[in-house]
Amino acid sequence: MSNQLITDEMVETGERVDAPRDFLEKAQRNPMSRPQILSGLAAGTVVPMIVGCTTNPVTGASQLILPGFDTASLANMSKAAWTDMKSQTPQTGDSRLRSRVLSTWDRTARGRSDALTDIYNQPSTYTPDEWEIAVFDTDVVNAFVMPGQQVGVYRGITELTENDDQLATVLGHEAGHIDGQHSAERTSLAMASQVALVASSIAIAQSDELKQYGNAIVGLGGAALQFGVLLPYSRRHELEADRLGLDYMHKAGYDVTQAPRLWELMDQRSAGNRPPEFMSTHPDPGNRRQELINYINARGYAFI
Repeated sequence: MSNQLITDEMVETGERVDAPRDFLEKAQRNPMSRPQILSGLAAGTVVPMIVGCTTNPVTGASQLILPGFDTASLANMSKAAWTDMKSQTPQTGDSRLRSRVLSTWDRTARGRSDALTDIYNQPSTYTPDEWEIAVFDTDVVNAFVMPGQQVGVYRGITELTENDDQLATVLGHEAGHIDGQHSAERTSLAMASQVALVASSIAIAQSDELKQYGNAIVGLGGAALQFGVLLPYSRRHELEADRLGLDYMHKAGYDVTQAPRLWELMDQRSAGNRPPEFMSTHPDPGNRRQELINYINARGYAFI
């Protein structure tokens, strides 16, 4: 397998994902007829038929994670990409900004460990050396986390936030992606989707009745996977990371009511410049804000 890092952008654009050579040999076999393959592909049910699912110990969610694409494997792949990122993107020379991000991260990460232990029954101890935080000096209004527990924060997102509570919302969200094993699941779904499309193409090629419609059927199947499986999963991951991040920042003593405010700011900033929600990897900011309010109220963290 190559050392190529699997990124969310690959999932969005359909870029090819390299798999272990023996992946198909090890995968659980489920004989399927040509009609079953085609109907399953359109319905978005082929992916879970290829291999079994695992249960996330933190969220309790059932997840598709393929051999070779688990978080530990992706963590090894992410090391080189993280090194390249740091060498190619300037990091801030503003010591006050870096100190702000690191201190907010440290407090949020300690809250994460408390939340994992107290709320999710997953004993956890915060070990600072297991994480690496970089503050990149660009206007990008974003942050990201890699499977190897590297967190990148762009200056642009720090300038959008009005206080450290909102910054903790961002950082808690990124930590939530790690505990949700979202990179592993997204990569596995992308790989399984490609296998499903190949299987359907082979089935169509062997059918005299379907050959003449092959390209159209495969194209429809690809669209069904993209809009019916990959993008909805991505949006679910974002909301799941939001909820986990709220738990972490609450345990850290931050003001959780600032989380919906952050998404008000994001909504204002992106108004008129974002695609419809069903075409996006992220939920609509307004919907996201409401989901946060619902969760805060349900948890009793505050009443908004």
